[in-house]
Amino acid sequence: MKTAADKLENIKLQDTKAEPADSALGEINQLFHLQYAKRKQHFADKINQGHILLIVRMDSRLIACCGGSISEYIVNGPGYHRLKALSHSTMAVYYTLQQTPQADAAALLHQLLTQLKCETDNVVGQQLFTATQQLLNAVAYDGTIDHGLILQYSRKLEPVFAQLMLQSAMDETTQLLLYLDEIAEQFGKAAADTFFVVFGGPQARYRQLAKQVFEKWCQESADLLVDTSHHVRYYEHGTTVADAVNLVATALADRELAQTFLGHADALEQDVLGLVATQAIKRCWQRSKKRAQ
Repeated sequence: MKTAADKLENIKLQDTKAEPADSALGEINQLFHLQYAKRKQHFADKINQGHILLIVRMDSRLIACCGGSISEYIVNGPGYHRLKALSHSTMAVYYTLQQTPQADAAALLHQLLTQLKCETDNVVGQQLFTATQQLLNAVAYDGTIDHGLILQYSRKLEPVFAQLMLQSAMDETTQLLLYLDEIAEQFGKAAADTFFVVFGGPQARYRQLAKQVFEKWCQESADLLVDTSHHVRYYEHGTTVADAVNLVATALADRELAQTFLGHADALEQDVLGLVATQAIKRCWQRSKKRAQ
């Protein structure tokens, strides 16, 4: 018997490129998508031939591609991942206390505390170790995990998290600027011929910092007419550089199409129905309310 998870897994996006299927319009729709795909491929070929410099922020790396020339830089090194692991240690404590039998949790967290003690050579590490030690001592004393203890722990950690986030952001920004300088010198491409793609991660807008760095980089370039919203792209579900190429090729094709048929280049940066959404919702809302009366 299928579980609820199995049923949900089987509900997938449907291909509507040949709709309406019961009409010749379905064939016309297919023709449009075929020709649109050819135009996208034209732009993808330009990227792959080196006419455009593509810079991709993914996992711990920054990838620069210009035709067959590809350079890879490590943005998030051991120092960054140390800061990240320190912040994760607090949540590891929380989940272990919540979800693990007390005897097993005690052994696991004793080991975690021993590992944290190795990180007390700086103020942040010391604060983290002390707050965690106090929490575990209180839990051992009470013999149970109380929500109030967790709240006390989180309050003590507020300045710790603030420092960890700032240090992480400073580390990443420093590395990005260093490598952007190297890339600019290596490839010599104008900002107008450069596209930046930031891949997402576990949380929405996971790489928002990198996106802001790229936008500022474009804004301060010698090319004063560069549209940063066009040249800096965010891709929530990107996993390969080929995905980034496809994203930029789509943006170039859509910009051309929007300028031709909708009067301004960024009209297809959203659902095209979004252009008339406010008016449509207002009219439908009024009709719905009248029927309900």
